[in-house]
Amino acid sequence: MSITGPHMGLCRDCLPLERSVKIAASLTNDLTGALFRRYSWFHILEMDSNMRNDTLRHMGTPARPSSVEKAIDVLFCFDLQHPQLRLSEISQRLGLHKSTAHRLLSLLKKKGLVVADPTSQLYSLGPALVELAWIVLRQQDLRSLCRPHLEQLRQATNETVSLHIRMGNKRVCVEELESDQEVKYSQALGLTAPVHVGAPGKALLAFMPQEELERLLPTLSLEPITADTITDLEALGDELVKTRARGYAVSVGERSAWAAAVAGPIRDRRGQVMAAVSVSGPSQRLTSRVLRELGSQVTKVAREISAALGYSQEGARG
Repeated sequence: MSITGPHMGLCRDCLPLERSVKIAASLTNDLTGALFRRYSWFHILEMDSNMRNDTLRHMGTPARPSSVEKAIDVLFCFDLQHPQLRLSEISQRLGLHKSTAHRLLSLLKKKGLVVADPTSQLYSLGPALVELAWIVLRQQDLRSLCRPHLEQLRQATNETVSLHIRMGNKRVCVEELESDQEVKYSQALGLTAPVHVGAPGKALLAFMPQEELERLLPTLSLEPITADTITDLEALGDELVKTRARGYAVSVGERSAWAAAVAGPIRDRRGQVMAAVSVSGPSQRLTSRVLRELGSQVTKVAREISAALGYSQEGARG
């Protein structure tokens, strides 16, 4: 047998090269012989196969579900046939230990996603899920209800018309009908912007309840997007006062340097502002005079949509 180097466990500095090679070869032969004496080829092949199978089993083992996934699974235990369930039933359905199921239910209960009857100890889905579902339904219903009004406004103005809602410190475009003109302003559905930037955001802010507005304003970053973006809290407050006085918001170059827009508030049946409808276009075309005309049109449409949602000024005053 030929060995090209000394055994790793021997020191070349301590032994002559020839002797170290012989010792290494001897050790190797002894180890090899002992291996074959103890195990047959069948055993050796079986060991190698088992090692590879263990590796494959480890690679193919699916990851254990996280606590979040387990909590979601708990919610999906409920259905129309089983609107109420006991802890034992949930535990059995999901194959969870009762203590684990109880811990997940306690967390969901804390967040209002499930409720428990203190007498029967039956769990059911909680009111927080209704609130989340209402957000989804309201957006879908709002778009469907607003669509005919937005179509009429686009035909009357021949400019891009859009619908916006507020989400925290942002505003989101949830519907848009683009102008047919070659030069126009447009944005993607779902696009967000700081709520204080542009006419739609200012319309959402200006008509909020004063207490809510005072809590929100200090949290705004007021970072500039263009040279005309409002970056001062006092200046923003003054602009919101003007917006309330005229009944609609105006912006020129605040979000896009070449664009201008007007926006009016849409109210729900309680009088709360839930959205804003806007008309946007190139600032060269939307002059001060045109913006005033568009302001009257957008205000009219916003009132029509609000009325369709059940809002009435008389009812709000009463």
